Amino acid sequence: MSNDLLIPDRMARELAETTFDRNVVVVAGAGTGKTTLLVNRLVYLLMKEPAPVLITQVIALTFTNKAATEMKVRLRERLVVLARPETDPVRAGDGGAVSREDLRDRYGLSADAIAARAQVALNDLEKAQIGTLHSFAGHLLRLHPLESGVDPDFKEDDGLRFEEQFTAAWDCWLDQELSRAGQQHRLWRSVLSSTTLDTVRTLARSLCSELIDLGTLQQQLASTAVPPVVLSWIQQMGDQAEQLLKTYDRPKRRKVEQMLAATAALMRLMADNGLPGRQGLAMEEREWFGKDLGSAVGGWEKGDFKEAAALIQAGQQLLAVDHAFLNDLVTLLIPLVRNIRETFARQGWISFDGLLARARTLLLEHPSVRERIKRDYRAVLVDEFQDTDPVQYEIILAVSERQGSQAAHWHEMTLEPGKLFIVGDPKQSIYAFRRADIEAFDRVVEKVTMDGGVAQTLTTNFRSDVAVLEPVNEVFDRLFERQPLVQPANVRLEVRPQRRQVSIEPGVRLSVTRPDGEAETFDAAGATRAESEVLARWLNDEVLSRPSVKPGHIALLFRKLTQADAYLDALRRHDIPYVIEGEKHFYRRQEVIDLVNLLRVLDHPHDEIALAGLLRSPLGGLTDRELYELKQAGHFNYLQAVSLGSWSHDSAAAVQRLYEHLAWLHRVIAMLPLAEAIALMFDRLPILDLAAASLHGEQAVANLLKVKQTAASLADRPHMTLSGFVELMIARLDEQPDESESPLAEESLEAVHVLTIHKAKGLEFPIVVLPGLHQGSGRERSVPQVSYDWSSGIYGLSLDRHRSLGSLLVQHKLRLREEAERRRVLYVGMTRAKELLLLSGGITGRSIGETVFDLLQNIGTGEIGTASTEALKIGASAIPHRVIKAPERKRPRRRSDRAASAVVLDPYEVAERWKIRTARWTEVCETPHHLTPTTLGKRLARVVRETTPARQDVAVGRLAGVVAHRLLERWDFSQDPSGLCAQVGLALQATIGPDDQPHAEAITESVNDLLATFGRSEVYERLRSSQILGREVPFVIPWGDRQVMEGVIDLLYRLDGELWVADYKTDAISADQAAVRAEQYRTQSEVYKSAIRQSLGCDSVRFHCLFLRCATAVEL
Repeated sequence: MSNDLLIPDRMARELAETTFDRNVVVVAGAGTGKTTLLVNRLVYLLMKEPAPVLITQVIALTFTNKAATEMKVRLRERLVVLARPETDPVRAGDGGAVSREDLRDRYGLSADAIAARAQVALNDLEKAQIGTLHSFAGHLLRLHPLESGVDPDFKEDDGLRFEEQFTAAWDCWLDQELSRAGQQHRLWRSVLSSTTLDTVRTLARSLCSELIDLGTLQQQLASTAVPPVVLSWIQQMGDQAEQLLKTYDRPKRRKVEQMLAATAALMRLMADNGLPGRQGLAMEEREWFGKDLGSAVGGWEKGDFKEAAALIQAGQQLLAVDHAFLNDLVTLLIPLVRNIRETFARQGWISFDGLLARARTLLLEHPSVRERIKRDYRAVLVDEFQDTDPVQYEIILAVSERQGSQAAHWHEMTLEPGKLFIVGDPKQSIYAFRRADIEAFDRVVEKVTMDGGVAQTLTTNFRSDVAVLEPVNEVFDRLFERQPLVQPANVRLEVRPQRRQVSIEPGVRLSVTRPDGEAETFDAAGATRAESEVLARWLNDEVLSRPSVKPGHIALLFRKLTQADAYLDALRRHDIPYVIEGEKHFYRRQEVIDLVNLLRVLDHPHDEIALAGLLRSPLGGLTDRELYELKQAGHFNYLQAVSLGSWSHDSAAAVQRLYEHLAWLHRVIAMLPLAEAIALMFDRLPILDLAAASLHGEQAVANLLKVKQTAASLADRPHMTLSGFVELMIARLDEQPDESESPLAEESLEAVHVLTIHKAKGLEFPIVVLPGLHQGSGRERSVPQVSYDWSSGIYGLSLDRHRSLGSLLVQHKLRLREEAERRRVLYVGMTRAKELLLLSGGITGRSIGETVFDLLQNIGTGEIGTASTEALKIGASAIPHRVIKAPERKRPRRRSDRAASAVVLDPYEVAERWKIRTARWTEVCETPHHLTPTTLGKRLARVVRETTPARQDVAVGRLAGVVAHRLLERWDFSQDPSGLCAQVGLALQATIGPDDQPHAEAITESVNDLLATFGRSEVYERLRSSQILGREVPFVIPWGDRQVMEGVIDLLYRLDGELWVADYKTDAISADQAAVRAEQYRTQSEVYKSAIRQSLGCDSVRFHCLFLRCATAVEL
């Protein structure tokens, strides 16, 4: 470990990495080096004394595949340095990473012992469970398919397969239920009188999640008793209502006081009598619940009125609780849901929810399996614990349970001391929409520490400058008001000592855009447009003008990418390159829409709407005016391309050429499978070329290729025709499902990063801009149809106006968590900046919900948006404040006709360039990506083999060589060579097929002759006295220009301290011909030697051909 004693939390880090007799919880703030900590912990586990842990006995889990890959790569790098420090002396002393000296001082290990353990771990690294919890769950299910009720060869579904199955099952079931033969007509009439069929379908789809326990849900709906946790919540709300009424009541009550009094009365009745207590509510009080509260009234504090409104809304919802209706509906749907779940599993598919649900059930309901898994794994490490959902918590706790203990519920489990190591930061818990539950996080952490575990806190930030950290600390000391199970208090971050300075002036700045006129006011959209122009100018004039700053150093972080359109437009106008990361609106991309229009036109020639879209796209290139004229001329049918000859229009020839291509494709693709039809369409039309020339270039091409790949992935479905694929794509355009754009593999410093704060989590950028801080939080998020509160075990069901008691509790918790999470999202965004953080927004007349500017204004001194405010003072920090009047919007530049006509192309130069390009393209196409030593020898050597007498049939010679290789692969050279011939029969049976049986006798005779000669030779004696290191050793190495070389080495051995590669040859030659024949294999020898040098790090490697028939070795 680093000897830098200046790190403030050095002792906490050391204890976290090396405590093995107690479970450890690490609360690691932003930028505190969590990955280094985890890798160090893994290394110490592998090296500790006593009882070191094998890498295959470790479970290391994190939130995403990307993070898991980074952890594995960093661990591999550290193990390589420990196993072979001479290979990279610079990295041997990486700051913060465990060194050989640390291990020697702590455990007394010798350098050889450290290297040996590191090498063992490297050898088994790919067998280790280092990945996501979903991948670990899948591993458990594949180990125990019978107990899990899954196909051992199951596949994980991304949702598409299940949607198809659900749709088919729902349609069939609904036809049966609503037909004359249906048995539930009375129940259906009751259901459809209160809700719609689409709503029932959505509920059925939600119930199909395997995380939902249908039996428990139905039991809770059938019960009239109020669960204790809900009863306590109702009592608490009643007390709050009475307290507010006591504060604001008056002799002549207004609407708010009347409604609040009715709420207090309802809460008292339900607290005393449960759900039946609602019947005791007076009619006059009941009528008040039917009124609209309206806006705030005089005499009420803003916060108190908001609280009263929430209490009144809860009272209105309590009156709407209807367990009987919901129970009838669930009873109606459960047979369908169970059938869909079982059928999907029988077909060999499992959803991501199913992975977790079945893994949890496997561990909790099969004690012997659970005990075996606990015994197999001695250490469990979990990163990003705050982002993990409660079901994953149960799996982690079950695997970490003390051996011999078999608790049925997570809070009853006794943990194995020293087995569990979790790292997380509740201040960065921002994934509630993925079921992350901060209350569950707090309860699990509390359980670990109450069971004897230890908690350590990391505070040293290695990312940000002190000028960024200080304002961040001051802001969140005030914004993070501690609420148990909802919001943790702030833990101040400390700057890394002796941090390197950079050229740009570090700090936090506040930029506010206001209207140009004093009397004007912006709405939210107007403020966004003006602010985006200001930001683009600032980036161009003040940031990117610096030589040391590249576009890739800058990130624009948004709460939602739907807020980014105006800013992207401004970046385009100012010619600032950018790349969008994490865009979820794949089916809104114009190139995807254009491609779907093309598919629609080819499938339905008379779809005029799709044809109009295609003709307006880059492929058609028509303006709206030209499109209108084409329609008026009666030429809106590509099957009648010939008729365009009579249309005297400048675009007639171009449209006719496109029509001819479309007509040809329409005829041909009808006879082709889906994948071939799509591929032909891409080959025939310049779709990718036009996408590459568009504004989004590579990204547009990648998106189109993703559609092509989607078609190929669906080709294995017998019913998926071109028409079916077109219908699927149209449905996705209508539904707009969340799907990411195709990711670009290469990152570049030549483009500004545009992404969400959620996507930026774990990343860092020198310059971070948080735009749109005037935009409100929006309306309260609606409660899902089916919800679950893990801490209490209560399900919630919400269907239009029908609610269950559990849904009200979940909604209450969700509202509290949402408000707290908005502040945590801001924290994550502000802590991404290394050097400069710009907080940007506009001044608006009003906004929907709370804005970031509101939050900052409430905790700071100085009015945001006022020109006289030089700095917003928050605690000991002063954030520079700048007000900018909205500038005139920059118009995109267009080339004048004169400039366009001035461009002169030299046709000869263009032809020469295309000639060079074609030659290069041909060369690339003819260059194979995968090579073998044999194929390389044929390509490069071009050696003409000497003719030798035909001593044997070609087939016999080839098969004799295969048999000899198979036999020698398993032969122990220390044995008497006379035993070789006794093994020929077995090797022959394993090699030849029925068609080769006529040659069996000749092959046996050939192999016996070969082995007899070889067994009596000096070559055999040489191998007998050597140390055999490997037989049939496969290898894969990089080669040439982006090529891969792969092959198999027949024999690797060591003799007299030297490393030898031997390649068996069964050529029918004499000993005096061996040297000449060996030259044909010189290229192979160079490949084999290069493979050994790269793989084993050995500089000295020797190679020889072993000609078995003449028992001659020739070194090359």
